[in-house]
Amino acid sequence: MSKRKCLSTNEKNLILHEVDKDAKKKDIALKFGIPPNSLSTRIKNSDKIQNFDSSNSCSKRLKTCVYEDVDEAVLKWIHTMRDKNDTISGPFTIEKALQFAKPLEYDEFRGSNGRFEKFKRRHGIMAKVISGERKDVDDNESENWIMETLSKILNDYKPEKIRMRLRYFLNVCLKRH
Repeated sequence: MSKRKCLSTNEKNLILHEVDKDAKKKDIALKFGIPPNSLSTRIKNSDKIQNFDSSNSCSKRLKTCVYEDVDEAVLKWIHTMRDKNDTISGPFTIEKALQFAKPLEYDEFRGSNGRFEKFKRRHGIMAKVISGERKDVDDNESENWIMETLSKILNDYKPEKIRMRLRYFLNVCLKRH
């Protein structure tokens, strides 16, 4: 049994280009290392392949979203929430998706964790814990703290102690990520 070969959308377009040049199907399949029945599938799905926007995705498969307008609304909402530095949870996002689906009359739309995970994958959204203050720290305050407070703290330590503490701190930080 041969290993399955996953072709990118660019490769699929090259195959269709070869088909358009009236090359023999057997030769095309051999050239791209795919079985003849896979070539037939590519020809059958040529409209989907040619209309697929490969610049918008790093995926090799032609995945489509059934509820694109709900996806778009949720994505805009997430961007708005992140711009405000508001926290967003999975269940809250699913609830928002359900709210967006109602006026669009998608009565069959069901919010689920699986749908939410696929949504995050499609749009490259990662769940991260937001920590720290909501507002940015003033640069002058940071500089003053470094020059005054940190300098006083460091004066109490010998240089080798500082290096040892920094190594410890870096090891702790690296283990968390």
